[in-house]
Amino acid sequence: MKESFFEERGLYYRTNDLREDRPTLVFIHGLSGSSSVWPPYERYFEDSFNIVSMDLRGHGKSRKLFFYSAYSPELIADDILALLGHLAIRRCIVIGHSFGTLLALSAIKQAPEKFSAVVFLSPTYGASDAWWLPFARVFTSVFAFLSVLLPFNPKPRGHVDYSTYAPTGDWSLRRIIPDIRNTSLRVYFFCTQHIYKLDTNEWWQDIKLPVLIVHGVKDTVIPVASAEKLHTLLPHSKLILLSNANHILPVNNIPEVTRELKDFLVSLK
Repeated sequence: MKESFFEERGLYYRTNDLREDRPTLVFIHGLSGSSSVWPPYERYFEDSFNIVSMDLRGHGKSRKLFFYSAYSPELIADDILALLGHLAIRRCIVIGHSFGTLLALSAIKQAPEKFSAVVFLSPTYGASDAWWLPFARVFTSVFAFLSVLLPFNPKPRGHVDYSTYAPTGDWSLRRIIPDIRNTSLRVYFFCTQHIYKLDTNEWWQDIKLPVLIVHGVKDTVIPVASAEKLHTLLPHSKLILLSNANHILPVNNIPEVTRELKDFLVSLK
């Protein structure tokens, strides 16, 4: 995998040798994470597919922006589309985890012709109805304001080695603190504030692509019932429930996620 930097958007990304004779997989990580979660999947699929993994704006080795308005899901999704254009990728299969599923959804909404299928790992569908949302909105608003008062270093950071944290819990401070330190409090709370202000439930029902949904039965961030409702909403979707999995699927469940990705990709041929 080759490391590159898309200067126009300030985005770090990795690719293998991009060839016109094979499909392209685009991996989108979750909130406060980075593309360093994807190497096990890159290694497995890179001989059969074009691979694109990126750090979202404000995350990992990508550029950090100062202002709250810069972190709307629509603008971050536009970065994804800009990178696809930069790499001359006409169509792709997009794979998103958690916050990354929301960004994949927004990118598909903006440019549906760019996508042939989508994989949602721990999708955020149903977050708009979550019991904790009113509390989270207040909490993130307060901390987003306070984070502006702290010194802010816009310099890109590095990558967290997630293999050292597996297995990890949904609310593991041992993993969350390095993640937020790498992203910065400002970026983290700006992103969460945008997320919690959105009502995206209507976005999901417009998807007409083949869809794979993978969700952990023990997910305490987004309950498994939300994934089941999403599957019902999307009759062309396939739902896989992993009985011993929580929200952090790409880190904790590499063999199972790889297997389901492989089976889904084979079904598209």
